[in-house]
Amino acid sequence: MSAVKVKRHGPSMDMTAMCDVAFLLLTFFIMASSFKSEETVSVETPSSVSEELIPEKNIGMVTIDRTGKYYFGMLDPTERDDYAKALSDEFQLGLTNEEIVKFTKLAEVGVPMKSLKGYLDLDDNARAAVELSGIPCDSTDAELVKWVKTYATMKPDGKIAIKGDADTQYPAIKTLFDEFGKAKLNKFQLITKTEKK
Repeated sequence: MSAVKVKRHGPSMDMTAMCDVAFLLLTFFIMASSFKSEETVSVETPSSVSEELIPEKNIGMVTIDRTGKYYFGMLDPTERDDYAKALSDEFQLGLTNEEIVKFTKLAEVGVPMKSLKGYLDLDDNARAAVELSGIPCDSTDAELVKWVKTYATMKPDGKIAIKGDADTQYPAIKTLFDEFGKAKLNKFQLITKTEKK
């Protein structure tokens, strides 16, 4: 008489604990990460062979778009709160706490100081639809220099970077350098796209 064969079952594993750990890790990474603010203006930087990286903290950035308009912003969102307060205090802009919170969500600002309060009072959709005039920077009104100097006063260890579009016309760059030279702002970095040597 033949022996009865016992049906074999493969090893089983309870995956409940593994799923719990996976969701806890996912939740941790979502809560711990900080998201990059949406850029106000997109700029296609020229290429260079420089491999020096721009730091993500302690940097104020002047952006020049292809039409020659100037913008100012900071990469680190945690610096924007103090900067908005310093700007409001120094130039008597009268920004409210709600407007300062809105300011911290902007990667770059492209309106003059006189229009800043009204620009921040708009809701997100209306603000996105506004055509920005840029911050004035020429021999008659060098307001952009005031923005940069306020940042330099607030962050003495901070650096200034300039990011220009590859299609920006030379006079816009020259005007910026001339105004920086008059204001004795002679240390800044140029942001470019890395290219292989």
